This record gives sequence, structure tokens and C-alpha cells, in this order.
Amino acid sequence: MKLPILAFITCLLAVQQSQLAAKNEKAAPAQESEIKPPFNLMWNESSERLEAKIKAAKLGIIERRLVEGRDALTVTGFRKPDAKDPKAPKPPELKRVIFYSSEQQLVEVELQYEQEGWTEEDYGKCLGEKRRLLERLYGPSQQLVRNTAPTPDGQATQTLVGYKWNKNNVAVEIIYFAAAAREPDQIYRTLSLHYKLQTAPK
Repeated sequence: MKLPILAFITCLLAVQQSQLAAKNEKAAPAQESEIKPPFNLMWNESSERLEAKIKAAKLGIIERRLVEGRDALTVTGFRKPDAKDPKAPKPPELKRVIFYSSEQQLVEVELQYEQEGWTEEDYGKCLGEKRRLLERLYGPSQQLVRNTAPTPDGQATQTLVGYKWNKNNVAVEIIYFAAAAREPDQIYRTLSLHYKLQTAPK
């Protein structure tokens, strides 16, 4: 009679292991198959349609310029973090967004975050959190840069740390930039996210 009991126990353990494996697979977030631009936009979206969406969102275009042959719109007016408002975005503040278009079609979106009073440690923690989030979405990252060096004029020291993800001719980069002058109170820091369409429209 021992053999049937042993077989029953073995079968029961196999079922438990199968259920545990299925639970783990369900808990693990699925990676995204493509990198989409933020704000529910679409790659190659027309400049006319983009500006209509900016206006509808009650945001302001503060600058229009040409950058490396592409039209760039700098937009501000995004909701600021507010500790008293649970619905407000968390720090750091989304200071501005730059939309790049080539041949009147969207090819890049750059989000620039800054937070008054934040230290290098605060930005480093935020960079780590956003990097882990992007790795859950798009897989392992590629390090772009990590260095600290004097500026060309020698008047300040700049730090750059960056990571990149690629999927189907689209990239997303996260970059921390800091420039500190000789005077300790003259420090500029920003954290930026760059969503890039690698293949320009025909």
C-alpha cells in the first residue's frame, strides 16, 4: 500500500509547484514590445495635430527653434508637485517638455525634470527609481555615460550619467546632468527622459 501513497504525495507536490510557478509568472510584469512616446502621442504625428493637443491641454509654447534641422517646441505649464494634494504629481517637477519634429512629424520627446532644494543624492535616488521602472518595461539598459569632468572653460565641473533602451528602432534614454561652478551656491541639476524615433520619416 505504500506505493500508491507515495505516488499520491509526488503528484500533490507537482501540482503545488505548478501552481506556484503560475503565480510567479502572473506576478511578473510583462515587458512592453515597443517604446511609445509619452502623453498618448504617436510617432510621426503631424505638427498640426501635436500643437492642437498642446493647446487642448492648456499648456504654453514658450519657444520655437531649429535644432539640427528639426523643429523644436518647448512647452511649459505642467502641474506641479504639491504635498497637500494627493492627486498632484510626485517630485521632481516636470519643468518643461521639448517636442522635436522632422518634416512636420514627431520624432522625439524630451522631458526635463527639476526640483528646487534637491541634492545630488536626491537626483541619484530618483534616477535609480526611474531606471528600475524602465528596466521592468523594456529590459536591461545600456550605459551611455558616467563621468565628471571640468567644463571646456574650466569655470565649472559637470557630471553626466545616462542609460539607454532600444526596441524596434525606438530608444528611450534617461540622463542626469549637473554643472557646479566654483561657488557652491551656483549649481544646476536636471534629470531628463528622451524618447527617440531612430528612423526619421521618409
